[in-house]
Parts: sequence; structure tokens; C-alpha cells
Amino acid sequence: MILSSLDKRRSIGLTEAARVLGIPPRTLRRHAAEGAIPGAFRIGKQRSHWRFRTDILECWFERQGGGRKNGGSR
Repeated sequence: MILSSLDKRRSIGLTEAARVLGIPPRTLRRHAAEGAIPGAFRIGKQRSHWRFRTDILECWFERQGGGRKNGGSR
């Protein structure tokens, strides 16, 4: 589990999602814009702020092998 079980929020922002996933925000933004991150959506007047559904993000991350130490293979 990448998010605390006490975290009941339905979505988190780009910076927090990138921190939780251990990747740069710029990389996460690019993947979201390409449609590669399920549960990613934009909010705001000009739809410029990314949000990520925590339940979907966590499932996606685990399917990508995100739970492995040191990023998996050497």
C-alpha cells in the first residue's frame, strides 16, 4: 500500500502523487497528459491542475511493480 490507510481523500495533487510514487512531478505530469495514468484528471478554470484518484493510482502503481525495493531489477 503506497498511501496511508488513514488517508481517506479521494484524490491528491500532482506534487503529492509524485512524492508518493517516487518520481519527478514533471514525469508524472507528462504521463498523465499522455493518458498513461488512470484516474488522472484536471481541475481549475483552465483545467491546469492535475489531480489523481488515490484508489486508482494505488492499484495502477502496484500493477506496474511499484512495490519492489530499489525499483525492481538491477
